This record gives sequence, structure tokens and C-alpha cells, in this order.
Amino acid sequence: MHIRYFVGANAIACSYATLSLLLSVGNRRKGMETVITEFDTLMGALLFSSQGAAIAIGLLDLHGNSHVHWNKVCNLFGKFCDQVAASLFISLLGSIAFLLLLLPHLFRLKQTT
Repeated sequence: MHIRYFVGANAIACSYATLSLLLSVGNRRKGMETVITEFDTLMGALLFSSQGAAIAIGLLDLHGNSHVHWNKVCNLFGKFCDQVAASLFISLLGSIAFLLLLLPHLFRLKQTT
């Protein structure tokens, strides 16, 4: 379930990034910049929350949980766990990129108020 959330959140954020790029290139109104900044913040939060959920499940797969008798999974499906770890890392880079793209807009909004 958490992996579906992770994949869905990344698909939504990727689609939004494409749409906001097209909107920001074609439209330079101040009101649109504020809306895009708000949605950028929302997408960053969505990505970070999905990564947190996926990392939590990934750690259970990696280490197991002796209290509820969940065995380790990554020792059986090592290649899959490596692919999940790589996707989490790439998604984390994307989240950091959203955050870095958001900072100049926030500083500009702070200066105007």
C-alpha cells in the first residue's frame, strides 16, 4: 500500500512539474506565481510524506520486526530492494529540487510584504 502511495505521489508531482513549467513559461502574471508557489509547496510536502512512508516499509523489509514475527525480506529479494532504494534516492533528489526551486519564490514573496 505504501509503495502505491509513493509511486502515485511521484506521478502526481511529475505531472504537476510539467504543467507548472508550461504555465510559468507561458504566463508571467503575479497572481499565477503565487498559485504556483503554493502548489510547489504542496508537491514538496506530498513527495516528502510519500518517501517517509516508503522508507518506513523499506526498513521493515530490510531489518524485519521480531516483535510481530516479520522476517527480513531483502535477504531474499536483494535486487528488488536495491531498486527500491535507488528509486527512493532519486525521489529524494527530486524533493530537494522542488525545495530549492521554491526558495527564491518564497524570498521574493517575503520582500514584497
